[in-house]
Amino acid sequence: MSEHTVDLTAENFEQTTGNPGVVLVDFWAEWCGPCRAFAPIYDAVAAGNPDVLFGKVDTEAEHDIAGRFDIQSIPTLIAFKNGVVVHRSAGALPRGRLEALVRSLRTLDPAAMSRAEENKKLTEQGIRPPGVPPEAEWDAGDQEWAHGALDDGGEKHGPWRFWRADGTLCNECILQHGKPHGAFKRFHENGEVSQDGQFVDGALHGARTWYATDGVTTERMHENGVSETVRKTVMVYDHGRVIQVRHFDAQGQRVVPGTGEPYPERPASIPAEAEFREDLGQWALVRLDAEGERHGLCQFWTPTGELVWESEYAHGQRSGRYRSSAEGEYADPRVAFDEGQSEADLVCGIWSLLDKDGQVVLTRDLGIAQGEAELMRSPVFSNQPRTALAWREHANACLAGKRHREALLALARAAACDQRMELLVELLSRVTLPRLPESARETAEAVVEEAGQSWAPMVDCLLRGGDAAMLLRGYAVLLDQSERPRAALDFINAALLLAPERTPYLFTRGLILLNLGLDSQALKDADTLAPVESGTAAFLRTYTRSLFPRFDFWPARETPHSTYDGLPEAPGQDLEAIQRVIQKYATRLHGLRSALLTRFKPGAVPPWMPPDVSELMPGGPVDLAVEELEAEDETVSIDETLPIEQMGLPDLVRAARADWNALTWLLWACGESRVAMPRKVSPPENFGHAAGMASQRLWRCRDRRVTGGQGARMSKSPGFQFEGVEIDELHTNLVGIAERQYAEMQAMFLWLINASNVSPWQDNLRGS
Repeated sequence: MSEHTVDLTAENFEQTTGNPGVVLVDFWAEWCGPCRAFAPIYDAVAAGNPDVLFGKVDTEAEHDIAGRFDIQSIPTLIAFKNGVVVHRSAGALPRGRLEALVRSLRTLDPAAMSRAEENKKLTEQGIRPPGVPPEAEWDAGDQEWAHGALDDGGEKHGPWRFWRADGTLCNECILQHGKPHGAFKRFHENGEVSQDGQFVDGALHGARTWYATDGVTTERMHENGVSETVRKTVMVYDHGRVIQVRHFDAQGQRVVPGTGEPYPERPASIPAEAEFREDLGQWALVRLDAEGERHGLCQFWTPTGELVWESEYAHGQRSGRYRSSAEGEYADPRVAFDEGQSEADLVCGIWSLLDKDGQVVLTRDLGIAQGEAELMRSPVFSNQPRTALAWREHANACLAGKRHREALLALARAAACDQRMELLVELLSRVTLPRLPESARETAEAVVEEAGQSWAPMVDCLLRGGDAAMLLRGYAVLLDQSERPRAALDFINAALLLAPERTPYLFTRGLILLNLGLDSQALKDADTLAPVESGTAAFLRTYTRSLFPRFDFWPARETPHSTYDGLPEAPGQDLEAIQRVIQKYATRLHGLRSALLTRFKPGAVPPWMPPDVSELMPGGPVDLAVEELEAEDETVSIDETLPIEQMGLPDLVRAARADWNALTWLLWACGESRVAMPRKVSPPENFGHAAGMASQRLWRCRDRRVTGGQGARMSKSPGFQFEGVEIDELHTNLVGIAERQYAEMQAMFLWLINASNVSPWQDNLRGS
């Protein structure tokens, strides 16, 4: 045997795995990340078990071996004993699990494993294997043999026993009219008890105990990070609800489950019912309601018994008294604790900062709790603009009703309107807890990261002393994502007033400005951002150019070229069909332009606005089809409409860009050099190259998005520039804009070259 791993090939595999004793084989590949992560574990266990041979098969080099053992995923571990396969598992094993497997393989009887496999084959044939009584029936749902009595209604009733497919007993229990009721036992394949406990009316009640074994088993035990040192686990239930979990080693000593180290000694000041939480490194006493939610007083302590925090809960929400250790969190160095009231997870009322002796250092009135539903309806999140004076009047009305949350947000919008932040700063100092800068940032970061689409948590954090600029920026992002960019712009401007040194916030503002169609202002922010974050500034510039291109005759900008073979020579559609589709593109663009214009004051037309294409539809907009057709044994769906009412400004411009590109190339394909309805079909000489270019560029976009360009590098497919950036250098968040443009262009050309196609918007033209 060897203390090192052995590379197995077709030349040495049979001889090696046929050796007496235990042989482990790791099937792996160089490109497999989990394989590379498992390798040092495998090597380390090999070094510690010189009596076991540890082999490795490179599945890329040894296809025949991998095929013979039907390796579907890697890493896969197969164990042989005396030449017989006795174990197989897919996925990387933790070191403790691998070491336990080696121990069990040493004591494993290969003949017993062979018998088990033969018994499974008998079960597959519907034959009861040895060990299963003749009266047992196969339960296809549970994949077990089962035997016991039934009541008059055909439900299981009385003692029942269950056997695995290999014939080994796995469960004994008592059922009462179909529900477990009474004591039960489960068994490992070697006959040792794996679990015991009791059911009451179908629910676990009392102690349920798991027992480990040194043999190979399919029974659960060491899961979810539980150490192999744990040999017994006791989970205590109260009518189906877990109320306590304890883990023990082989000597019966209580241990910490993840490490198997001795359970810490409980400080005298901590109640006996408190449990040590390994994940937190703290003692915890958590009271629960019947639904398993926190209810009543819940407390947490350090390993030595000092209070970390305690709070009263009502059915899962903090409601009532709260107190926590706060040393080093607040501006006043004397502060050791903070305490106050909560309502439905929101701070409210009078909060106090205390010194180590419990004396009050400072108090703040945090006002009334304003929950999610109330804040969602608040005008402070409205997209409608107001004057600074109107926002301050609203703030005063809120303060009169102790709605401090709303008042702060109203003053933030007022500050953004007239660039004066004195009243906002003054109110922040009066109604929020004064944290140290680092604590304020950490508190805000945690909430912003988890706030998601919620409106209440961030302003609640603001009252608790969270970093105001960070939280206002969080609201700016939330509002922008909720299609309220004007409100978002106020909040990001307020954040920059409070923290002008945070130039990365300019990127957030730039995105909001683009959502408002203010491209020139977004480019100014990119210029300011460039000395600090050049890559982010470059992204913002490219995104601006992508959203707001020059809508001139795009085919005039480049000479089409494709390296594809079999390029089409000419359009297959006739002039009448082409004119009809041109009118549909014009109708779509008219709808997009109209929707974009509604976002600006009457008469205001930004320079990037898609052109008026009314001349292409002299009779006005035409009907856009939504239908299904039967063609060549398949159903073809056509949808020529756009969900304009559901589209934000960036979506509208992306759609306009894609349609404009398809329209201008369609006109070019008829021989036009400007936007005008063609009177004949006179394709340029390089028509086929344009069609091939559309497909080739679409493939490059999708390859860039899906594989990062790996396919293009392997095939050496030529690249192209999109808005001045090479496709392989284009940020992946922007590739979708180019992809949509060339998907529309490809669909148009696929329709154009084949007269049997009905519309560029039929679904079977939208593939790769």
